[in-house]
Amino acid sequence: MAVCPTSRHEEIFGVSLCAGVGGLDLGLHLAEPGYRTVCYVERNSFAAATLVARMADASLAAAPVWDDLRSFDGRAWRGKVHLLSAGYPCQPFTLSGLRRGEDDPRHLWPQVARIVEEIGPEWCFFENVPGHLTLGLQDVARDLQRMGYRVAACVLSAAEVGGSHTRERLFILGHADLQRIGESRLHPDRPERVGVSQRSEPNGQPDGAEEPGSVLDTPVGSADGCRLDGYALPHFPPEPGDIAKWRETLDQRPDLKPSLLRLDHGLASGMDRTAAAGNGVVPLAAARAWIMLREALADTS
Repeated sequence: MAVCPTSRHEEIFGVSLCAGVGGLDLGLHLAEPGYRTVCYVERNSFAAATLVARMADASLAAAPVWDDLRSFDGRAWRGKVHLLSAGYPCQPFTLSGLRRGEDDPRHLWPQVARIVEEIGPEWCFFENVPGHLTLGLQDVARDLQRMGYRVAACVLSAAEVGGSHTRERLFILGHADLQRIGESRLHPDRPERVGVSQRSEPNGQPDGAEEPGSVLDTPVGSADGCRLDGYALPHFPPEPGDIAKWRETLDQRPDLKPSLLRLDHGLASGMDRTAAAGNGVVPLAAARAWIMLREALADTS
């Protein structure tokens, strides 16, 4: 792995693949205030326009937006960035689809893996749907391990960070298996232990099938007990179907009201916004996942 020293440990640079509207990037900003995305890859025009709008209002730093993952050459960024993030398409894995996996034409993990190998970042941070646990995650973990990364994963919901909806997402973190954590380009003044943990054995399922977490260096888990320092939320709204809790909440806080997307907002814009929201990542969930998975990899020996 190429080492890219920085003058200050707060400076962390990343490339964002299948960036969408920037949910992972905003989450990384919350967890690592010195983080900056220096290049995006996103083909959807509405999502790309949203990224540009976030650059204009300074929520994100200005950076080029490439529109084709398959033609993107990561070698130009080798040795220049610390992190690669990606929210690669979920359609091959989602439980609400046909689950064709690698036979789905939208299966872009091989392209993401190619770019990981070309760039050689210290950290890889990915997001997908929970259905990826039982289809495709094993391939992702093994590809990363083959390239020298240790891998951890967890599933978080938006409700766990205060959202009024479930929106479960699988987060995957890979860290280059460096000889010493002191070589890390993130927080080099805080030494941590990073070693390879014992792998879990297959659980005896037919045909040698493995538990979803058995190929990981730390097991798949939830965010229970994880705390995001400095981002305490004073009020967690109920989930959409919890009518009784909503009634109780609104009785206590009559100043609150749910936000509804109405047709008079404009149908075309509404469709784009709904699609972006449906595919998007809650930034606070991404931040919480990053912190939890970093700690999980540091605590294993």
